[in-house]
Formats: sequence, structure tokens, C-alpha cells
Amino acid sequence: MSGIIGVMNIGQSGVEANEAALKTAGHNLSNVNTPGYSRERVIFEQHVPDRSHPGMMGAGVDARRIRRVVNHFLENQSIRQKTTLGFWESSRTSLGEIDSYYFHAQSEGLSRDLSRFFNHWETVANHPADRAARSTLVSYGRNLGQDFHQMTALYAEARNRLGHQIEDQVTKINARIARIADLNHSILAARGRGEDPNTFLDERTRLATEVSRLTNAHFFLDKDGSLNLHLGGQSAFSAEKVGHMTAVFDPVHDRYRIELAPPSHSGPPIDITDRVRGGTLGGYLDVRDHKMKAMQHHLDLLAYQLVNSVNAIHAQGFGLSGQTGVNFFHPTVDVARTKGEGTGALVANVEDAAAVLPAVDVEVDATGVKVFSHADHVLLGSGSVTDGVGQVSAGGYAIRVLAPKKGSESFLVSGGGHVDGAALHMDVGPITADDIAAAQSPATPGKNEGDNANAHQIFYLSQKHLRFPGEDEPSSIYEYYASGVARVGAWARQARLNDKAQVAISQSLENQRLSVSGVSIANESAKIIRFEKAYQASANLIQMVNRLLDTLVRLPNSG
Repeated sequence: MSGIIGVMNIGQSGVEANEAALKTAGHNLSNVNTPGYSRERVIFEQHVPDRSHPGMMGAGVDARRIRRVVNHFLENQSIRQKTTLGFWESSRTSLGEIDSYYFHAQSEGLSRDLSRFFNHWETVANHPADRAARSTLVSYGRNLGQDFHQMTALYAEARNRLGHQIEDQVTKINARIARIADLNHSILAARGRGEDPNTFLDERTRLATEVSRLTNAHFFLDKDGSLNLHLGGQSAFSAEKVGHMTAVFDPVHDRYRIELAPPSHSGPPIDITDRVRGGTLGGYLDVRDHKMKAMQHHLDLLAYQLVNSVNAIHAQGFGLSGQTGVNFFHPTVDVARTKGEGTGALVANVEDAAAVLPAVDVEVDATGVKVFSHADHVLLGSGSVTDGVGQVSAGGYAIRVLAPKKGSESFLVSGGGHVDGAALHMDVGPITADDIAAAQSPATPGKNEGDNANAHQIFYLSQKHLRFPGEDEPSSIYEYYASGVARVGAWARQARLNDKAQVAISQSLENQRLSVSGVSIANESAKIIRFEKAYQASANLIQMVNRLLDTLVRLPNSG
């Protein structure tokens, strides 16, 4: 519009545009400490100029849109990096807890009582007839069993807590993907009305960052501006429906399954557990169902080997009253009589864990003992019976028998490979101080009264290199225990270092993002002064036009 009214319109456009700029600058300053906020900027554009004499003349300014100031590459990098940060963050806290268990066990728990137990066998060897020393040994054995129980309980409590954490992470993921789906609709609706949905975009980016920290999600933008999200290779939501993630505990395998019901999937939920490899959810799953499970198995193997190795030697020895075939610990092996009147007895322990069979049949009479494989009844080994006692090693078992007084008896020996639960069930058997088998031969008045060979043999067992199942090289009981401590320590240290590195990377990316999208109080304050002056100048222009119009109105009528 030309003429004096056009000048007033120019002033009005300046007032409105600079008012929008002042609001935006104020909005930026008020959100200077808001996490995830992206600075906004008003985009000014000239009005289409008027075509009049003496030519095209400016027609003022428009505040066309309010744009988020973002670097999409940095934004995407920051979102993706949070997956690694979340994984090591949850790993660090979880592994630090296990590491503290072993630190405690090193100073006053399992390590100490393991040493006490074996060292006291030497005390008994030096004083084989001392019943007080024998009673102390039984107490040390019980203390050792309690240490294994305590460590198992600590593992169970920690895994239970991690299970709750896993369920909590899944709940958080579901809430955030549902909100992202809602925001997609709101953003598309706002853009359809020609508006800039900056607040919705900031919130969507913040939620995407949180989801990425929770799990290894994949994000990409559709052509219409919608944010698409995939979990485990499956779409988390569609335009009409939101998928649902579930943490399902599998009691058979003692692990959690992560299942996803995609929005377009009509069948049962899809198991995506193997694809959840990042974020806090991936970290908790890795520690609970892999690392902690491995350490519990390591503890069970230690108890399994300790029980069977001590029992195998102890059962061959003799107590103060001449009794033999007595286990020190409750055995891990099951023995069941399958034939006979019950006058004989049998004790079995695992001697070679790498070669032990699931089950063997044992036949014994007054002359000898034979061992057969249970599966095909092939003879595995045999031995003679002397003074009613027989000893044979076959099928991976060390078998001690007390021959029946008449006829023959048969036994089924099984469970040689039952390692799981060995630590939880480890305890001293129903023995007394007199039952401690320190001697290698029965003692009689004036003969073998100071026999301590069996006690020495058990003492030296602590230094003997044993073949632990699943291990490439043999190691002593102490070395095997130390390897578990070292493994946990290495895991915890790696998690701490990686978490520290990822925190530094995350901070660096955030600083770069803030350098682009962050609010500078100094810059925004300077802009407010500039926009204020522009606003005042435009208002002055309107006032000037008002004065001119008033002058025109007051001119005398020339007619």
C-alpha cells in the first residue's frame, strides 16, 4: 500500500516483528537452564515491495517463522552415543557391587576361611589324637560352607535387584515410545497449520535421547518429519498403534527374555533379547544373565571340586574308632541301593570331573567290587575287597565300599556332573571329632596310633593342581578362587574406565551441541536491546505518521 498509510503499515510490521523477536529472546533466556532446550531464532523476511512511482518501494518486514537452532549431525551423534554410555553406566554400578563382595571375601570371608580350613588339617596331622583340634576342624568346615552360602545369597539378591531394574527399564521405554508416537501426531498437525512445533521437537529429541540411553534403539526421520523408532529390528510404533515391550522371566533358564509386540504384528510377541546389546537395559541383562551367572557357576565349581576332592581322600582314611568310608562334606553325588539287604555300604565322590559319567552301576560282594556304565552295562573297573573294605576308581568316580556280610549288593551312583547348586548346599556331613579320617590305616592299641598320612594328604590338596571342568589348564583351589576374583576385578575396572570415557565423550558432544543450540545470556541480552530499539523506532514511525495525518486533517478546506 502506497502513501502515508503505507508508511504506517511499515511501522506496524516493524512493531509486530520485533515484538515476536523480543518474546523469542525472552523465551530463550527463561529456558537457559532447561535440559535439552534448543535456542530459537525469529526468521525475518521483507514484505513484497509495492510497485509505484518512483519504482518498487519496501513494504516492511514479516516474522515468517521461529526456527530451532540445531545441528542435526551433532544431535544424532549425541543420541546414538547415549546407548554406549547407558550400557557402561549400568555395568559399572552392577559390577562394582560384585567386586565389593569379593573384596570383603578376600579380607574376612571365603578366602580367609579357605586358608583356615586347609591349614588346620596340618594342625590335626601334627596332633592326630587331639579331639579339640578335630572339633575345631569341623567348625572351620562349617564356617567355610556358610561362606559359600553367603556368597550365593549375595549373588541371588544382586540378581533379584537387577531383575527389578530390567523390568523398570522396560516400563520406562514403553512410556517414552508411547509419548514419542503422540508427539509425532502433534508435530505433523502443527506443521499442517503452518506452525513451527519447536517445543514438541525439543521434547521428542529429549525422549529419543532417553530411549537411546535405555536401550539400543534405531531412529530415522520419515519424509513427513515423523520420527521412526526400531527396537530389535522391529518398528516400535505406527501411525495408528504403539508396540509394547515386555520383560519376561524364564525360570527354566534363570534369565530374562525381552519380548516386543510390534504394532503391525498379529502373532505372539517377538523375542528380541539377543538384539538388546546396549543402553542400561543391555548392561543390566549382560551383568545379570551372563557375568553374574558365570561367577555363580565359578563359585559352584569351586565348591564342587573342593567337596569331592576332600571327600574322596577323607573316605579312604580311618577315624579314631577305625571307621572308614565317611565323607567330610555332604556329597554332590547321589547313591541309591538297588539290590541287597543293606548290610553293605558305599560312598562315592567325583575323582575326575572331566571324565565323569552321568551314572554308573556298582556291584559288590565279599570278594570284590565291579563298576559298570549305567547306559550300556559295560565293565568300567573292578577292585578287590580286603578286610571287608574295597576301593575302586571308574567312570570318573572314586568309590569306597563296605562289603555286605553275605550275598551281594548293587548300587546306582549318579549326579557326578551336578555342579549347579554345589555352593548353596555345601556343608559338613553328620560327623563327629572321632570321625575325622586323619589316618591312612586303622589304629589299634600300640599300632598306627599316630598315623596322620591322610590328614597330610588333604592338607597338600590345597596346593595340588586339579582339573576344573571347562578349564584348559589345571589349577589349585586357591588359584581357581583367585582367577574368579581377578575376572570380576577386570570386568569392574573395564566398566569403570569405559564409563569414564563415555561420560567424557557425552560431555564433549553436549558442549558442541550447546555451542550451536545453547542459550548465551550475553548474546540474548544484546539481542533484546537491539530488538527493543527497533521496536521503539517502529513505534516512533507510527507516531510520526499519526502526527502527519493529524496535520493533514487540520489543513483548511481550499474549496
